[in-house]
Amino acid sequence: MMSLSAATSHAGETVALARLLAYAVVALGSAVLLYYLSQYVSHVLAESDTRSWLLLGVGIAAGVLYGLAGVVDTLTDLAWAGTFAEGATLFFILFVALGIRHLYFTGYAASQSPRALPAWVDHLVVTGFVGSWWFGFLVDQGWAHLVVVVGWVGASLWALYYSVLAVRKHEGTSIAALVRNLLPAVIAVTVVVFADVVGGYAGLGAAVDALWLVGTVLVGGFLFTTAVAIRQQGGEVERLYDWTTWRGDSLDEETKTERSGSYTDD
Repeated sequence: MMSLSAATSHAGETVALARLLAYAVVALGSAVLLYYLSQYVSHVLAESDTRSWLLLGVGIAAGVLYGLAGVVDTLTDLAWAGTFAEGATLFFILFVALGIRHLYFTGYAASQSPRALPAWVDHLVVTGFVGSWWFGFLVDQGWAHLVVVVGWVGASLWALYYSVLAVRKHEGTSIAALVRNLLPAVIAVTVVVFADVVGGYAGLGAAVDALWLVGTVLVGGFLFTTAVAIRQQGGEVERLYDWTTWRGDSLDEETKTERSGSYTDD
């Protein structure tokens, strides 16, 4: 029979490999989504609100950094890697929330905009969190963790709220399709964040680790499905301009109609 020490060592290696896989899935899923999002904004959208898509792109890029920092933290003993991964999670959910919020306001006239706060508040929020976190990261990592916790809770609720509003307002458009596919990833991040915060204070380390593993892999999977949805949106637009995909129409039939005399050019 396997000794207790050997079983413990085997379990530790399994958890480490699972964490490595989870980080890698998030990094790869974010990178694929970022690529297809850039292609979609550049080549598919007729008109794009650059600010909205840029904020969303920055959030997804933070997801790439989160995954890479997590891989470094798992494979090395660098103390800063774990703190950097925490910060990347904050910036992922914060910028995704801001991007979805701006997508929700897309299409409103200036006189009809339901904004409760002026646009400069967005800059103040971003500057405050970014500056506070970098100060904590460089000076006091305990302060950085506090900034991350506060930002996690606020940005997660913000992202969920505006995701629901954006889907309702833009129902039937590509914006609604993108947000609807991204919403499960936001929900999974929110669940992991709240479990981490609550579990950390309640002393439920094992339960939090298990939920983190499952939730993080789900986040990566949902990022992949969002990338697939964006690629499908682009494919549908491409098919509109591809005559080989039209059904019931052909050049031969049009030529026959013209020769039969049923077509007149007035």
